Amino acid sequence: MTGPWDRRVDTGQWGRWVLLATAITQAASPALSGFTGESASDPVIVPPGPFFGIWGVIVIGCVASALWGLPRERAATAPYARVQWPVSLVQLGFTAWLLAAVSSPVWSVPVFLLMLACLGVALRIVVTTPAEPLTRWLLGTSVGLYTGWAAAAVWVNTATVLPGTARTNPAYLGLLLLGAVISLVVGAVLFRAHPGFVAAGAWALLGVVVSTSAAGAGVLGIVAGAGLAVVAAAAVLVRRRHGEPMAAARFPR
Repeated sequence: MTGPWDRRVDTGQWGRWVLLATAITQAASPALSGFTGESASDPVIVPPGPFFGIWGVIVIGCVASALWGLPRERAATAPYARVQWPVSLVQLGFTAWLLAAVSSPVWSVPVFLLMLACLGVALRIVVTTPAEPLTRWLLGTSVGLYTGWAAAAVWVNTATVLPGTARTNPAYLGLLLLGAVISLVVGAVLFRAHPGFVAAGAWALLGVVVSTSAAGAGVLGIVAGAGLAVVAAAAVLVRRRHGEPMAAARFPR
């Protein structure tokens, strides 16, 4: 039985196995890299530790998506056949990012930017390609969460590698927050306000609100809070433009 999503793309037989292998590597890499997470010297715009629990959801989602896309029938059909390689690069990039964060933090920023670019390609494919319902939900949610979190986190990551007193300079940190908000608004438009993307981006900004409030950085907290409101408003407008409520994770048919 076929449906409107049954569009086959010949990308070779190895893409599905590479997707699964890199998803497993990504899941194992935190334990192998020696990365410990939070640091006492982190800038105030770095969200508190519990907010980084979203990485666990993302990593598990990537493994689940790779397993769901492993059968040859599904692997050879869009959107899986078109996202296998960009998502695999992202998952390898995650491992490289952890290694860079431990050994040479400044290199973590370009690695993260490359990951974000690949995620953008993958999510754009997902939101513009019809798919069976479970694929639409599972693959869409994992890639959407990953992209939304990365769109905000790459700017926070940049703050952690600023030199000297720049890490505590409200002007620099405010500009980075503005960059995160702009990235999320642009992403809301490009990715049709995909719920996973919006939720992860909002979660990151909420984390910034909490961390800045706890540190007494009121102005930065206001910037983050205003940014959160702007992203939410943009998402609602985009969903209305496409005739879909925010609660519905639907894609074009």
